[in-house]
Amino acid sequence: MRDKEIITRYNINKSARVLDVGGSMKQREMIIVDTLVDIVRPEDAPYKKSGLKAKNFIKLDITKDKLPFRDKEFDFCICSHTLEDLTYPFLVIEEMGRVAERGLIITPSMGADMVFSHLDLTDWLSGARRLPGGAHHKWFFYKKHGKLRIIPKNFPILFTSKFQIVGWKGEPELIHYWQDKIEYEKGDDLNIHNLIDEYESYLVKSREKIVKGRSLFFIDSPVIVVRELIKLLLKRGEGFRYRRRF
Repeated sequence: MRDKEIITRYNINKSARVLDVGGSMKQREMIIVDTLVDIVRPEDAPYKKSGLKAKNFIKLDITKDKLPFRDKEFDFCICSHTLEDLTYPFLVIEEMGRVAERGLIITPSMGADMVFSHLDLTDWLSGARRLPGGAHHKWFFYKKHGKLRIIPKNFPILFTSKFQIVGWKGEPELIHYWQDKIEYEKGDDLNIHNLIDEYESYLVKSREKIVKGRSLFFIDSPVIVVRELIKLLLKRGEGFRYRRRF
């Protein structure tokens, strides 16, 4: 979601105190951010390095530590494409609702994050594998009865035949606007049968938006295969660039 659309839709004026949680990898260009909270500074990010654009920066592990702010200290809070990466997103969800009057949570939509990737021999995260959605994502998010529903992203389930999703015609992002408090519920992560049922229920409701196909026994486009082989032979691509940094 673009900054201009956020500013207009949610009426964020220039005097508003804005908190950005987890935005070091992609800082806001048009929104004036008072404080950016992340575990890594923008200039130290493994990719997309840039100077700090926010007025203040606080280094914090948001999976373990509470936000060091007073209740309702901020007018608006933005958390974009962060929660799905966290091992434990629930502490910071509670904390954002505590320290801000209102805010916006953006994650990949559940449907988009189920789609199997194309072949990429130099992907620095997953390697030469076709995977459902982001290889590093740990949670799915969707809305249920106005609340944010959060369930584990279980890769073994997604590799079974029922979930061979190769295309998604719905919205690429889930956008959840909240005021005063973030209403959410956590799905069952102990009973795998309940989790499978929930995945299936989501797909049934979204059947007009999904495209099923072969994702495990699948030959990608010859053009893509040749491109990836050339990258591998020449040692070009993100995987080779970032590997040198670690």
